[in-house]
This record gives sequence, C-alpha cells and structure tokens, in this order.
Amino acid sequence: MAGYIHDLRALKVRAGQPSLQELQRRSGIARSTLSDALNPRRRELPRLEVCLALVRACGVTPAEEAQWRARWQHIAQAREALRAMPSAGVPDLAVPAESAVPQQLPAAIRHFTGRARELKELDALLGDQMPGCGTVVISAIAGTAGVGKTSLALHFAHRVAHRFPDGQLFANLRGFDPAAAPVDAAGVARGFLDALGVPAPRIPPDSEGQLALYRSRLAGTRTLIVLDNAREAEQVRPLLPGSDRCLVLVTSRNRLSGLIALDGAVPLPLDVLSREEARELLWRRLGPEPVLGHPDAADELIELCARLPLALNIAAARAGDHPGIPLSVWADELRDTRARLDLLAAGDGYADVRAVLSWSYRALAPEAARLFRLLGLHPGPDISAAAAASLAGLPLPRTRTLLDDLHRAHLVTRQGRERYSFHDLLRAYAIEQIDAHDSTGVQSESTLRMLDHYLHTAYRAGSLAYADEASWPPLDLAERAVGVTPEVLTERQQALSWYRDEQTVLDQTVARARQEGFDNHAWQLAGTQVSYLLKSGLWQQWQQVSELALAAAERTGELDRQAHAHRWLGQVHRSQGRQPEAHIELRRAFDLFGQVGDRTRQGRTQIDIAIAYGEEHAYVEAIAEARLALELFEAVDDPSGQATALNSIGWYLTLRGEPRKALPYCRRALELSRACGNLPAQSSTLDSIGFIHHHLGEYHEALPAYLESLQLRQAIGDYFLQAEIHTHIGDTHLALGDTLAARRSWRASLDILDDLQHRDADAVRARLDRHQDKSS
Repeated sequence: MAGYIHDLRALKVRAGQPSLQELQRRSGIARSTLSDALNPRRRELPRLEVCLALVRACGVTPAEEAQWRARWQHIAQAREALRAMPSAGVPDLAVPAESAVPQQLPAAIRHFTGRARELKELDALLGDQMPGCGTVVISAIAGTAGVGKTSLALHFAHRVAHRFPDGQLFANLRGFDPAAAPVDAAGVARGFLDALGVPAPRIPPDSEGQLALYRSRLAGTRTLIVLDNAREAEQVRPLLPGSDRCLVLVTSRNRLSGLIALDGAVPLPLDVLSREEARELLWRRLGPEPVLGHPDAADELIELCARLPLALNIAAARAGDHPGIPLSVWADELRDTRARLDLLAAGDGYADVRAVLSWSYRALAPEAARLFRLLGLHPGPDISAAAAASLAGLPLPRTRTLLDDLHRAHLVTRQGRERYSFHDLLRAYAIEQIDAHDSTGVQSESTLRMLDHYLHTAYRAGSLAYADEASWPPLDLAERAVGVTPEVLTERQQALSWYRDEQTVLDQTVARARQEGFDNHAWQLAGTQVSYLLKSGLWQQWQQVSELALAAAERTGELDRQAHAHRWLGQVHRSQGRQPEAHIELRRAFDLFGQVGDRTRQGRTQIDIAIAYGEEHAYVEAIAEARLALELFEAVDDPSGQATALNSIGWYLTLRGEPRKALPYCRRALELSRACGNLPAQSSTLDSIGFIHHHLGEYHEALPAYLESLQLRQAIGDYFLQAEIHTHIGDTHLALGDTLAARRSWRASLDILDDLQHRDADAVRARLDRHQDKSS
C-alpha cells in the first residue's frame, strides 16, 4: 500500500494549471499504477479511496472513473467468494516468476517510412549474432533530435517481438526530457522486476541488489529490451543482461562511444530521410494527389523541413488539416527562416521541432553551446575545424574538442576529415539562440573573424596557385583580427584542393560579407576567387561573385575596384558567348583603368577585348586589339604581358589563315613566358604552336607541343583549357589517320565540357558522331 500512496503523492497537482504535456505524463503514471494495483493475481487489494484518488489525478471522465470503481468491486467480490469456500482461505494469487511475460512495447508509429538500410543492418545483427554468440547483442541507435530513433527502434522491435518469447521490456530513460530528470538504472530495474512478476517481498531494498536480481531473472531468457532516450553509457550499462539470447536496443542523441568501445554495442547512426523516403512519408500522410500532383512543391517542402521526420510529420499534419490548400502555400510560409520553427510546432512539446532541439542544446556545456550558436553565423553548407576556430576566436585544439562534443550530441555532422555541417533546422535554431544570448557586437566580431579567416586563407591559396595570372588582382590585406586561425597552405596542389573544398562556402561568404556591410571583404574575397572560378569553368558562381564585388565597389566609390569587377563580368559574358554584353563590360573596365592610370590592366583588358572579337570570328579586329595591348605592355616594360599579346597575335593570324606568318610571334612569346616563369602563358603559347604546326600539315611537330601544353594545364589546374587542348590533340591524331586515338582525346575533352555544361560540348560530340570507332 505504501507504494501506491507514494505514487499518489507524486501525482499531486502543483500550483497553477498543469500543461497538457504534464497531464499526459501524470495520466500515464496513474494508469500504469492502477493497472498494477488492480491486478487480480496480487496478494493485496488496495483501498478503494486510494484507487479513486489515483483516478482523479488522471483528469479522466466520470464514466472512466465508474469503470475503475466497478473493476475494484468485481475483484473484491471475487476475493470474498474465495474466502467463503470451505478449507480454502485466500489463495496465493501472486504470479510465479517463471510465468510473467512482459509486453511493454508502446504502439509502433503508424506512418513509419523508409529506413530500409537501417532495418537490414538490424536484421543482420539479429541473424548473425543470435543465439549463442556468447555476449548480449546491443544496438546503439544514435541521431539528432527528431530524426526518428524511437520510431525505428519500436518498428523493428514489433517486427521481431515473436522471436523473444520471454517478453519485451521498454523504458524511457528521459535522457533529454525537459520536465524530468534522467531515470537512473536502479529505478528502471525496479520497474522491470515488477513487470517480470517478481513478488515485492523478494525484491532487495538496495539498488545493487535490485540490479543483480534483474540480471539473474533474465539469465537464460530470450527477452527484448528497448532503452529509449539514453543520455550516457553509464545510464545503460547496469541494465545490460548477461544472456546471449537477449537483444538490447538503445536510442540516444549522443553517440554513446563508451557503450560501443567497452560493451560491444553496434553503432547505428541515423541520418535524415533520403528524398525518396521523405516523399513516401508525405504520400502516406497526405495521399498521392498532393504529392504526385505537385512534385516541385512537395520537394521544396521536404527540403525546407530538412528531411527531418519530425518536421515532415508536423508539416504533413498541418497540410492534412487543410486539404484544400496546396503544398506550395505551406512551402511559401516555411521559406521564412525566422518563422520556420514557429510553423513546425503542433502544440505538444514532443511534436515541436524547436522544443526537441532545445533539449539537446540545454544539455551542452557552456563553451560547446556558445560554439553551436556561433555556427549559426556561418553561411554553410559546411565548415572546417580551422574556420570554426576563427569564428569562435579559440585555439584550434580546443575547437576540435568542442566540435567532437557537438558531434557526439548529434548537433553537427562530421563530413570527412575535419569538416562539419548541420541541417537547416538546426541552423535556424542556432540563429535563434545567438539572437537571444549574444549581442550584436559579439555577432559582428565573430563575423569579422570568419571573413578574415577566409580572406587570408584564400589570399594565401591564390598566391600559391595564381599569382602569375593576369586575372589575379592586387590585394592589400589589412591585418587579421585577433583569434583568426587561417589554414596552413604550403604548395600549389594543396591550395587548389582547398579551393575545391571551400568553393561553395566561399561563394556564400562573399554574399554574407556584402549583406552584412563588409564591403572591403566582399570585394577582396571575390578577387581571391576569380582565377579559380575562371580556370574551373564555374561560370554561374563567377558571375555571382563578380556582381557582388561590383556592388561593393560602387558602394565604396573605388574606381579601380569597379574596373576589376567590370572586367570580371566581361570575362564571364565572353566565356558564355554573350559577346555584346562582354564588349560593354570590358570597354567600361578599360576606361576606368585609364582613369586611375593603370596601363598594365588596360593592356590585359585589351587582350580580353581581342578574345571577344575572336569569339565572333572578327579576326582583323582581334589582331588590332592584341597589337594595341602589345604597345601598352612595351610602354610599361611588362614582358609577361608582352608574351600574352604576342601569342594572341599569332593565334588570330593562324585562324585568319596565315599560320606561317604567325609562328615567329608565338616563338617569341614562348621565349618571354619561359624567361618570366609564367606557366599559364607557356601553356597557351605551346597550344598555339601546336595549332600552327597542325595547320601547316606538320602533325608530328604539333603533337609534342600539345602534350607539353596539356601537362602544364594539368599542373596549373586549369580545367576548361585542358578540354580545348584534348580537342586539338584529337584533331591531330585524326589527321595522322589514328581514329581510335582521336576518339580517346575527344572523349576526354567531352567529359570535361559536359561536366562544366559548356556550349562547346556539342561540337566535340559531333566529332565523335562523325568518326565512329570502326573497331567496336
């Protein structure tokens, strides 16, 4: 009886109106207590008033209260009848321990979707290791809040429950519950002993004894145990049975590394749904018409919900309540990042994305929580450990430790070596938290450190890879802010790898700098990227950062920076075949460079104008512009520029049909570029020399020049021009009668051009179609 009175006291209503969540929690406790108390096989029948007090604590209807009263009276009458029987007395109605078969699994999730890979792994775990493997089988299902860990565990548990004839035990360990402290192992064990039918007098009073009895009771049984929402390994370890015929499923927002390392748990990380799984979830919730009839809106809704099952279920529930409203309307509402978390709430703490994310965030140590908030300032999609260190103004080793803490808590995801990301809903929550806890001054200082990190690292990378390029602009960097930790780059290939890794981040960072009013950083960050974007053929990104750079330069009124930005835009338009727009931008750049007295940049812009004319097959005009550029470079004694101009003259003379006249110009250009150590100019000139020999019918002289040019382009990392040289090599092989070799070179060119989605791909594809491989 004392146990029931304790439960009654625990259910007393505190001052004020309890929340719906609190009432549901109390109701669950009360109902469980009543079911246990009114078990007709128990030796003791509690007093009626205790039962009624427990019932009222649930907040149930009078009809349900009457049902509980009738149940108590029925059991009491049955006991009185037994006492009236001769020589009978009240029998021992306690259930023998051997016959108790607990079935504690909560209901499975109705709209469970996907997770085929994870279910296959769990099936394999069960099939390969049971029975008789010598140790208990444990699966640690870990993932971020709302990703569906409990749903997966329960779905699988119900699917295999028949294989565990000795029962199924379930406990919510409340590792991240906002309304209650985590449940300790002893408390769980005490409840499991009751479920296993162990009579109260046989249960030891101390926690160690209860845990030992629990493990003894499971010895030799085939029991399934689900331990949901664990906070740490120490909460789970005492509850692991010794029987190798049992299966334990543990879910947690933490990785539970100790359970994996010391107890042999098999980790099962759970990520957000795939796009196909997310579509299936919406289809199950809403039916086929809204999803299949409006696939674009459905896909946008899926991405705005970050493919997080909880968010998708909430969005689907809202859409299902208003079937006449198309999915595009819900997607429109969710586009507002600041309002997104408000919309993804269903009035219940467990069905509120913000609430469930907060439970993980509140469990962090203060320093890790600060780093999580600051990550919301980063534009994404991912961040290196060094960039995170600069953002936080912390030493790199300490930042690595904090990122590991966030990774274990599934608040960030590790993407390869020392790169981290989080989905958009976590980003939105981080932004909310930094707005709530950190001043605008703190945010501005952190943003400045982040921009300085990328600017100083990109400048180092560009200096290693592109310092001798005509497109590399003059940059006078200010001293970086205190706490900034640039990446350590020492050689060209390392620099190119860094550009590849950070390409999307850099694009977003320029936009963020412009948005936040850091115009100097916006222009300089754009300047450190243009050479890489040009060489890689990333036209759309190139145009975007050039437009941002121009807007920043116009805002500050600096004419030389405006000139550079107009030139970059002219190069983009020229490369994309938009020659009228190219001429406008390049002439504007030429004039602005003249206004600031930069004759070298005028010469380089004149070469761009020559190339634009060449793209239009206006070779006379192209040669004239190249000659004007040569005069400018000679006037300022710029041998590298002279080499570029001489090569341009030779190239367009060849295209005009005068290859023999062109050869001296290109030979002189090669001498100058080699003397200057200008690798890009050397490669371009060697390609021109190969082209001249080809047009003179000297194919065996053309090939070595082409191959040397290609090797230089590969070393430089100039992706687009490699395709052009492959095409020229293929043409020369064809002229020598080797169609197979020609096709190999054209195929290499086409692979690059298709990857870049370049307009020249069709011309190369036509070559392949005209010269089919007769040997195939």
